[in-house]
Amino acid sequence: MKHNSRREAAGLLSDSSQSSFLVSAPGRVCLFGEHSDYLGLDVIAAAISMSIEIFTEPREDNLVQVRYIDLDEFDVFSLDSEIQYRTQRDYIRSAFNVMARRGISPKHGWNLEVRGTIPIAAGLSSSSALTVAAIKAISGMAACKLETNEIALYAYEAEVAEFGESGGTMDHYASSIGGIIHVNTINNKVSKLPAELDTFVIGDSGEKKKDTVGDLRYIRSTVEREYGEIGKMIKSFNRRETQALEVQKLRRGVPSKERRMAEATLRNRDLTRQALKLLSQLTPDRIELGRMLKEHHEILRDDLERSTPKIERMISAAYDAGALGCKINGSGGGGSMMAYASKNEQEVAASIEAAGGTAYIVRVGEGVTLSLRN
Repeated sequence: MKHNSRREAAGLLSDSSQSSFLVSAPGRVCLFGEHSDYLGLDVIAAAISMSIEIFTEPREDNLVQVRYIDLDEFDVFSLDSEIQYRTQRDYIRSAFNVMARRGISPKHGWNLEVRGTIPIAAGLSSSSALTVAAIKAISGMAACKLETNEIALYAYEAEVAEFGESGGTMDHYASSIGGIIHVNTINNKVSKLPAELDTFVIGDSGEKKKDTVGDLRYIRSTVEREYGEIGKMIKSFNRRETQALEVQKLRRGVPSKERRMAEATLRNRDLTRQALKLLSQLTPDRIELGRMLKEHHEILRDDLERSTPKIERMISAAYDAGALGCKINGSGGGGSMMAYASKNEQEVAASIEAAGGTAYIVRVGEGVTLSLRN
């Protein structure tokens, strides 16, 4: 379907092409399937009540001026031609380029102010929320209606594909659609799950990850190589279907680090399938959910080596305060952890702070929104 056919002559989007408006896109936590989507394995994620916001004002020329309020940075570029990138991850510029290639461009310039409540480099997908917000904002500037799945895929292209990075689509779907979602990575089918969950507590360790992209690239290349080796021994090997126990039977002695990583992704796959059944219930068993989150973290910690001593201290403190389940967020090696607090959020948050982290009490959030401003 041509996007020009979607341009609306009246209503919110056509008004937004001439008026100031605000776009808000949430961060996310991966509940189950961390380090799975870029391997073609399913994930379950939840949008959270922390967000990136872009406030827009129309201009009379053809320039876009961007103020990154929290970073105290400024950018300006023209809409007259393909926009050149200043850095490897120039996400707002890339969002304009990705949309322009589809014939979706503003007819005049805009002033943008970007701010947010998502800690940067903490495993909560601040960059994906930024690109989702940018895609939504550009569609508003151009008065072009996009479905939430389209926003997610264009944001993925702007953040990941445009720069040759190794992430998957989970973050963008979670931020665009909101709620708790299951992503089938074979056909990009996204299902909203009905589970109603209590509060979570995010614990930011303050440990900034040195190379998130490099971590993802290393895990992906290592596991893909091991899948290839496994396939030489199990001719029918299929990462989505072959039983983890069948792969484990190939061991002769202590498995290599690389083999443990590959096996860990299969165990994560199976755990995610169990979680899908649990979270398909309106009121899932809280104790079982906590146990499964704990198991997921142990796989990430022990076999993928994603945790840090400080994160472990924060998790231990959260359990002492009554958390039912905890896990590290995102690529790991620093960043943040999450605790399923289930009505003990204040105590859990205080314990995380006492362990040296910064705590945020969050709930499951809604997806990307656009609202007009006077």
